[in-house]
Amino acid sequence: MKTLRLNSNDKAVLLGSRFFEKLSAAASDAILEGAVVTNHEEHDILFQQDEPVDSVFCVLSGLVRVYRLGKDGREADIAVFPKGELFGENAMFLGNRATANAQAIGSSTIARLDSRNLRKLAEQYPDIAQALMELLCRHGQMAEDCLAEDRLLTAPQRVASYILGHCPDGSTTFSFRLPFQKNVLAGKLGLAPEALSRAFSALRRSGVTVKGRMIEIHDRQALERF
Repeated sequence: MKTLRLNSNDKAVLLGSRFFEKLSAAASDAILEGAVVTNHEEHDILFQQDEPVDSVFCVLSGLVRVYRLGKDGREADIAVFPKGELFGENAMFLGNRATANAQAIGSSTIARLDSRNLRKLAEQYPDIAQALMELLCRHGQMAEDCLAEDRLLTAPQRVASYILGHCPDGSTTFSFRLPFQKNVLAGKLGLAPEALSRAFSALRRSGVTVKGRMIEIHDRQALERF
């Protein structure tokens, strides 16, 4: 795997991410000093569950899905990470072994931060330690939300919740383009592709129109009542 040094655009993405926004310049420089970049094509595997991992990853462009595999080969998506999001940090505290699989969705550029160095820096810089704790808690909350939706919401309600999450404040009608293919959305919501299609059909009566990857909402209040 070919690795590259960070360029100015890469650094801008990293420094603009939520993880870096509260760090001092000295702390940020110390983390970025040893960072490298790798380029990936669609379906490339970044790491697999239980294998050694010596990096914390940040998406510089593209998307990455993190998922688990069942004994029967079925996949259960845990999260989809877009540009500017860090992931894989939990391996730092769990024997440097991956707890899931990570795969590029389309062409993606990934920054790799040395996890051992990051852990040492967290001992020197309290703001790095705080940022790591917040990152772990945020991802823990994502897992809790995913579990709650799986237990409490029907398939159409999961899709409605996702759509409403893209609704601008105060808007009654709106539209947006899915940032990924529908099969990726299905996995993200814990649905089979055919279940996602049925959910979209069920939401039509609440004013949801789907054209390719474009989603139009004509009545936000009706969707909220679904």
